[in-house]
Amino acid sequence: MDLLTVLVLNLIFILITTFAFQYFIVNRYTKIYRKYKKPLIITLSAIQILFCMSFTVTGNENFIFDLRLIPVVVGGIYGGPSVSISLFLFVVIARIPFGGSGVWVNFFNMLTITGFISYISIKFNFFTLARKLFTVVGIAISYTVLIFLMKAAIFNEPSELSFIFIYALTVSVGIFIVTYYLEIIRQNYFLHNAVIKSDKIEVVSHLAASVSHEVRNPLTVTRGFLQMLKDPSIEEEKRLYYLNTAIYELDRAETIIKDYLTFAKPQSETTSTICVQNEIEKALELVLPYANHFSVKIKKDLMTGLNVIGESSKFHQCILNIIKNGIEAMPNGGDLIISCREMANNYASITIKDTGCGMSAQQLAKLGEPYFSTKAEKGTGLGMMVVNKIIHDMGGTVEVKSKLNEGTQFKITLPLNDIEKRET
Repeated sequence: MDLLTVLVLNLIFILITTFAFQYFIVNRYTKIYRKYKKPLIITLSAIQILFCMSFTVTGNENFIFDLRLIPVVVGGIYGGPSVSISLFLFVVIARIPFGGSGVWVNFFNMLTITGFISYISIKFNFFTLARKLFTVVGIAISYTVLIFLMKAAIFNEPSELSFIFIYALTVSVGIFIVTYYLEIIRQNYFLHNAVIKSDKIEVVSHLAASVSHEVRNPLTVTRGFLQMLKDPSIEEEKRLYYLNTAIYELDRAETIIKDYLTFAKPQSETTSTICVQNEIEKALELVLPYANHFSVKIKKDLMTGLNVIGESSKFHQCILNIIKNGIEAMPNGGDLIISCREMANNYASITIKDTGCGMSAQQLAKLGEPYFSTKAEKGTGLGMMVVNKIIHDMGGTVEVKSKLNEGTQFKITLPLNDIEKRET
């Protein structure tokens, strides 16, 4: 094969293996890559070097020409001094079997390049993209000049200008493409992380503002009533009213904090088998007086023998939140319909539907966001965030449908517990 064919073949292999490494290792197994970054870079570069040295153009005195420089430079720059030295030793040893005077030229040139790469690799990440590309292309050109100068001056083996031009151009373009690709990938990675971090900060700030605002209100009210209780001339009836109001406000603050902690803290490991029918029945018993107060009729159709895995108290809280929201959406009375059924693919479906005020498309889109609520001054938006997190932690999904002035339907889908289901 002629020089251009060999070099293009080398370059194609380097590009394909670099892309594959980035896609299958770096992107999919990020934790493994971070832990074994240097050994993985050395392995990839060594494979590329061996391939390049298997397809070469050989001249007099066993001078061989290929693109082994690219993996040596790229691996050393992104892997650091230890990787650069390892690749230097590997390429020198791999070159020995070919013999000839080129062994010494290879040793000297690679030693020079390795020393320079080890020096700049520490600073390389702080370079601009243009400076990085200029640096690697400069290394490629310097390497080419050194080879052909030593070949001509020391061993009296001058090369044709066309040969030098093709080699220098291919090495420079190849190292430019590989470096540019890796830098674009790095920039996209950092940009992606920055966006995620920004989103997290935004959510935390919304939550903090919501919790701070909502907790401050009941505490302020409580403080005011406690101050009034200091008056010795206050009537007993008013004293009792002030005390009950203060206790109610403190309970409200506790509920807000509990909702926030449920959302913020990691998933509990103390899971157990939950009977869906039993938990819904318990929740309905608790809210029945509340529903009667709003003249809400509760209709239920609950299938028995449906068991899921999760934390009972959290699942109970989740169902209670949705039922309570449904009741509060019907201040002038209405129907609350609750059902649970077994679905295909071994899933359970829980549907909670009200005939209340419903939500607009804009409200529905914001449901579950911090600091958004349809309850005007009373809501923090944390209730639905808690519901979403609990169901997500249980491996399920929440689907909400709503029409303004017609009502809202919550559909919870959860995976069934196979073993418990068979036993029942």
